Amino acid sequence: MTTSKPMAHRVIGSLLMCLLIVKLCASFQSGRNLLPHYRSNSLAQNRHDTSLAAGLFGKKEQEEPSSSSSSSTQPQAAAPIPTRLFNIPAKSIKPGGMRVVLGFSLIGLQNTPDQGSWKANQSSDTVLDMVFRDNSAMFSITLGDDGISVDRYGTPSLPYLLQESVILHSVLDEIDSIANEGDAEAQDRLLQLEEEGDAIEEARSTLPARPQ
Repeated sequence: MTTSKPMAHRVIGSLLMCLLIVKLCASFQSGRNLLPHYRSNSLAQNRHDTSLAAGLFGKKEQEEPSSSSSSSTQPQAAAPIPTRLFNIPAKSIKPGGMRVVLGFSLIGLQNTPDQGSWKANQSSDTVLDMVFRDNSAMFSITLGDDGISVDRYGTPSLPYLLQESVILHSVLDEIDSIANEGDAEAQDRLLQLEEEGDAIEEARSTLPARPQ
C-alpha cells in the first residue's frame, strides 16, 4: 500500500501537466486567430503585398510557405493586364523619399469618402497600391527611374470609378507640392519634372473633373 501512493501521485501529476500543456496550446492558438492578417484579393494575387504602414518603416511581412502538393496541383493564375491611366515624366526622382511621402498621403486617403473605402498597400519598394473596398479594381503608383506611372487593375465598378478620380486628384496635388513648392534647390528635391510642358496638368486632363 505504501508503494502505491507515490505511483498514484506521479500519475495525477502527469495528468495535470498534460492538461496544462493542452490549455496553453489552446490559448496560443486562439491568440494567433486574433492577429490581423491581410489577405491579397484576386486583383493582387500575383503581387508580393506588404502592409503599407509596415513597408514605409522597412518592415516586410513574411509570406506563409505553400505546401508542395498545392503548388503542384494548382495552376498559376495569369498576371492581370493593367490599364495605364497616366504617366508623369521626370528628370530625376528619389524613389525612397517619394515612396514615404506618397505612402503617408495614401494612408490618409484610405477613409475617403468614408471609413474603409480604400486599402493602401505596398507591393515593392517602388510600387504603392490602393485597393477599393468592393474589390472590383485597384490602382498602382509605380516610381520609375524616369517618372511616375499610374495603372488600374481589374474591372472597375461604378462606385470605384466615382471615387478613383477623387483620390487621384489628391495624389496629383501631392506630387505637384513635392515637385514645385518650398524653397529647396532643384537638385535636392525628391522629384524634378521635365522642363517642357506641364505633366501634372496633362495627367489631370485624363481624369474626370474634380467635384466642386
